Amino acid sequence: MAQAVSILLNQELLALERAVGELRRRNLPIESITVGPGEAPGTSCLTVILSTDEAGADMTAKKLNKLSGVREVKHFPLDDGVAREVALIKLGATEQHHAELLDVCELFKATVVDETPDAVIVQVAGTGSFVLAFIRALERFGILEVARSGSVALPRVSADAGAATPAP
Repeated sequence: MAQAVSILLNQELLALERAVGELRRRNLPIESITVGPGEAPGTSCLTVILSTDEAGADMTAKKLNKLSGVREVKHFPLDDGVAREVALIKLGATEQHHAELLDVCELFKATVVDETPDAVIVQVAGTGSFVLAFIRALERFGILEVARSGSVALPRVSADAGAATPAP
């Protein structure tokens, strides 16, 4: 079962290097690794989707928590959370297939983000399998290039935890 590990780091290259080094030393199969700005200024969030059991993710989280520059580590089974990725796909532009391409984009709730006489770039967001299905649906249009972000994930709010109360 896949496990998501979310690591809040100080926004410095050394903290990122230490965290990735620890993941490498643990030698766990990584399905996806993504880094982006954290929720607070001066932080980065490293999201890693691991092919391991809960015990493996827990041990990894404990090791990561001990590193300098790591502020917080959370882990949860991917089935208990929501994971999404973004993909940009560049296609060769052909006028005879433009309407059909737009139909496929509408079916997958994708958007055309750039259009030139030579190429079209479309964007889609969803689970990794959803993004892959969209890419497969576009193959007949002539894919020139694909860029995928990797997954970011958050745990679901449990029913017994109740709703968060906003601050006054």
